[in-house]
Amino acid sequence: MSASVAAGVYLGRGEALARGRPRGIVQTVRGPVDASKLGFTLPHEHVCASSAGYWQAWPEYFGGRASFISNVVEKLKTAKREGVDTIVDVTTIDTGRDVRLLEEVSRKSGLQIVACTGHWLDPSMSMKARTADELGSFFTLEIQHGIEGTDIRAGVIKVATDPEGVTPFLEKALKGAARASKATGIPITTHASSFDRMGEKQAAIFEAEGVDPSRVCIGHSDDSDNWEYMSGLAKRGYTVGMDHLPLGLRQPVTWQKRAERIKQLIEAGFVERIFLSNDWFFCLSLAATDGQQKMDAMNPDGMLFNTRKTIPYLKELGVSDAAIRTITVENPRRFFGGAA
Repeated sequence: MSASVAAGVYLGRGEALARGRPRGIVQTVRGPVDASKLGFTLPHEHVCASSAGYWQAWPEYFGGRASFISNVVEKLKTAKREGVDTIVDVTTIDTGRDVRLLEEVSRKSGLQIVACTGHWLDPSMSMKARTADELGSFFTLEIQHGIEGTDIRAGVIKVATDPEGVTPFLEKALKGAARASKATGIPITTHASSFDRMGEKQAAIFEAEGVDPSRVCIGHSDDSDNWEYMSGLAKRGYTVGMDHLPLGLRQPVTWQKRAERIKQLIEAGFVERIFLSNDWFFCLSLAATDGQQKMDAMNPDGMLFNTRKTIPYLKELGVSDAAIRTITVENPRRFFGGAA
């Protein structure tokens, strides 16, 4: 099937595609589950942050596939014991997504994983040459039919913009994500540089494409301490991703200040517009070889930073158990399950 024909098949029949996704059902790497079964969810994480094809070409870099899987399974079992039920792995094709690996670590650990379609910041020449409709068709294919020759379907669409702004390719990716989301009912989550208020630029494209803001999470909104930015997005109906709190161990906006902004958002009436996550990973090849070791030394709690540090601190600040449950259980259930 040609790309142009595929675009017509998967984007030209949006209503039919939307009917193919039952409301309240979320696709995990081990199959569909009722959204009520997601439980405590970390909605912006990574098992591994790499590059397209890196795992297949050089698994020895990560110590070998079997050793890596064994290590990750033990860490995910620990997360499960400490109350995490689901992680949403927002690793895209250009950041080394491997759904077979995700399925294996999910099955062996018992922790649910939702995989994504979409694109980050690093397009290959082949992806760069695609139109917005073709990218949307690819995203829709992975939502409706499966990823990388498997029957594992994406449960969320991930797209990105960084300080370089909305480049021609990223504009196509954002538009493609919007069209695939409208066609399938699958929500969108983003990587957005909050220092440059990139979430607002993403929002402008989504709204021009007719996407309901309640179906979009603008990620990394806690990186800059800009109340107008994060509250403004929440007022417009977007979910605000407070998902970089571990980086507050080394950045000017401390993790405590980020947590205090969460409390402020709750007090302003936006408790149903907040996600809490870590954006953590168990391996990294996108930086120098000692990058993972430095990250682990900075944050030995890893993917459990928020459960071990942020949530207890929020409780010290007076945030109720009910509000924390809304953020960590009810908001992901509604967002990924497609509830109104």
